[in-house]
Amino acid sequence: MLLPFSPTRWFSAVLLSLFLFSCGNEEEQIPHNIIYLIGDGMSYAQVTAAEYEFGSLNMTSTPYSGSIFTHSADARVTDSAASGTALSSGYKTNNGMLAMLPDGTPLQTIAHYASEIGKSTALMATCRITHATPASFAVHHEARGDEFIIAEKFVDSGIDMLLGAGWRYFLPEAEGGERPDDRNLIAEMEEMGYLYIDDENELHQMEGQDQVIAFLEANNLQRYPQRGDQVNRLTQAALDQLSRNPEGFFMMIEGAMIDWGGHANDPEYMLNEMKDFDNVIGDVLEFAEADGNTLVVITADHETGGLTLTSGSEGSFEYSWSTGGHSGVQVPVYSYGPSADLFSGTYDNTEVARKMFGLWGKSPHRADNR
Repeated sequence: MLLPFSPTRWFSAVLLSLFLFSCGNEEEQIPHNIIYLIGDGMSYAQVTAAEYEFGSLNMTSTPYSGSIFTHSADARVTDSAASGTALSSGYKTNNGMLAMLPDGTPLQTIAHYASEIGKSTALMATCRITHATPASFAVHHEARGDEFIIAEKFVDSGIDMLLGAGWRYFLPEAEGGERPDDRNLIAEMEEMGYLYIDDENELHQMEGQDQVIAFLEANNLQRYPQRGDQVNRLTQAALDQLSRNPEGFFMMIEGAMIDWGGHANDPEYMLNEMKDFDNVIGDVLEFAEADGNTLVVITADHETGGLTLTSGSEGSFEYSWSTGGHSGVQVPVYSYGPSADLFSGTYDNTEVARKMFGLWGKSPHRADNR
């Protein structure tokens, strides 16, 4: 029942809110670390389907949730490059473009800004690191498909840890890769001080290392569950090292293959990838709870497949797909930790990065030197 308006009740509520706000330590609301998880192709239908399949999810257990629009600068239906750019920089761009405006002006990403203020940085994906979403946090390029060029730009990106897969883009053919030139980008990065790992059983070597490349497959990680707990192990190894930096860290983790299950209109593929992504979210939330000063933001770049859950037999539902591509529906945002409440509500996807920049003391802006 709607209570009648009462000036006394309203004034008391305002006083209580002001009191609670004033009791908070402002510094405690500024996260020392940010972990940004992106479920590629994940919207409400995917989340709902996963909850019916597996029960309560870690992502939906967070205290705050919101919803974001995903369109790009030139299309109502975005691709991963444009949406990744919005999520990393706070600016819209055209489909296919990475961390730059439609006119080619480079944009500073939240990962680059984290480096600028002394924090460690890590990018991880279940796909190759040169794919659109991880690349949009690290390099400025006009065409997402130029992955051999994108690999070259990773060399000078300043990102401390590159985790997942994709060594074929970094090695020449003579050394097992597929580069059309003779450059061994991994060797170049090793000369810069990076440790290179290509075997999950060697992840313990990350201990004490500030700069790491861990590519466990030539192209992409295997589908879940074939890849086992690789993503969990990569995440934990990275967090162990990133948390050594007294200035804090930024980490982006992408569950890339939710999108691929959607493109294939394959419910089992999509659900398995949702499960693995949520398992990693559980590990991250456990770390954040123990740390006490880590903001966790979970969202998606767009929805894939136009999935709807229509009435099926025996009270269940059927998976109905309207497209093999992306759709333009809103996607969820879940958040936990210091200032997590800022990420509730409905807003544009550019605001996610802008809120992160703001928490660390700066408005997003165009890059001057990257």
